[in-house]
Amino acid sequence: MHLDLAALAGLVLAAIVMLLVTQTKQRVSWPGWIVPAAFAAVAAGWTVLAVVTQGADALWPLLAGSPWGIQLWYDRLFAVTAAFFLLQNRARAVGMKSEVWVLMVIFTGSIGLLLMLARTLYIERRQTAA
Repeated sequence: MHLDLAALAGLVLAAIVMLLVTQTKQRVSWPGWIVPAAFAAVAAGWTVLAVVTQGADALWPLLAGSPWGIQLWYDRLFAVTAAFFLLQNRARAVGMKSEVWVLMVIFTGSIGLLLMLARTLYIERRQTAA
């Protein structure tokens, strides 16, 4: 039951953040890179918890064990690939090497993508301030 609440809490939090972002009419004045960095930290922490409690080999049977598992796997792959595609030109424009980041995203998924976004926003903000 507590895992159901954790899943629901994640959905609610993601929905709130997405709705807040859609309401932003101008560039945020505070360091916006903190949001994706914080989400990456939470995702990394949850991943470590899952690996410690369930083991690294417990993931594949969940993903490949049913049509829903495969659908969720493909959905994740498509979403991360699309996000990387949209972010890579912006990251390159601030001098980031996409080859390094694509490896990070391939091996860590959304954690690497969130860190890439945080780094891109951080560099953009620093360049704007200079």
